[in-house]
Amino acid sequence: MEPLNGEEETKKPIILYIIIIVLLIVIVVLSILLALKSNADPENVIFNPIRKEHFIQVKQPFYLNFTKEDGGAYSYNGLGNHLDSEYFKILDIYNMQPTETRAILSHFKTYQQTSEFSSPCSLIIMILTYYNLEPPGERDCSLDFGLTPEEYQGTYNRTDIFNKCTPQKIAEHIFSNYGLEVETTANYTYDHEIYQDVENFGIWVKNNIKEGNIIIVLHNDWAGQYTAIIGIDDIGTNNTADDVLIMADSYDTTDHLQDGYIIWSLEKFYYLWRDTVVPFYKDDDEINHGQFILIKKPKNN
Repeated sequence: MEPLNGEEETKKPIILYIIIIVLLIVIVVLSILLALKSNADPENVIFNPIRKEHFIQVKQPFYLNFTKEDGGAYSYNGLGNHLDSEYFKILDIYNMQPTETRAILSHFKTYQQTSEFSSPCSLIIMILTYYNLEPPGERDCSLDFGLTPEEYQGTYNRTDIFNKCTPQKIAEHIFSNYGLEVETTANYTYDHEIYQDVENFGIWVKNNIKEGNIIIVLHNDWAGQYTAIIGIDDIGTNNTADDVLIMADSYDTTDHLQDGYIIWSLEKFYYLWRDTVVPFYKDDDEINHGQFILIKKPKNN
């Protein structure tokens, strides 16, 4: 039986609507796939597939004529990213907010260093940016510490570098150049409660993060690396076995997402940090483990 003309006319707009909806779905899916491909492309300086506004752009690399061969995490340019990693979960740490169990410095922007040994200045850039202060260039900052970039291009003496950038010297630089209040290991004796057990250390970290302070720590990653603690979560349990530290790392190349953030087990970090000697760091005036720089939030910030 032939359909009536009225029924034919009714079906036409329905079919048109279905075609339009299908086309819109195809466009959205293609847009998402193109965006993911762009973010995964090593030639694009976009390490985070979620958003890119949390990156501090490199304005002045360590070397005047910077190339990928000069090293540094920046040269990786997302090389190890796996957006569908089976081993690491993608977290939007930039937009994380404090909770009952978590203290965090929300909207902390990250930076990837352009040499193998400029983590101190890379962290200074991040910290000043977070406190809305004008950061130096990575090269100028390094020169202030007596690190002449061309002197270290290709070959360098790690002991010399570490002793030019001890925690005490970094703290003095931050205080004298930017007026920020700082404390270091030198302000604490080794029998202080933060060195006695991981529980006290976790409480100390959490209280400081809640106050808006940032904690730079020197530990044994890469035979000696500075990173910044910007968050901690005790997961709401009465033990530290599941506690985590949220850190800003200027050499973030090992967790399948080069977004400048890393997650550490609190316990694992604590005992490596407190008990492990950092090679090449041989300043007789300071112990070379359990080192930190506490940067206090500016009063007018």
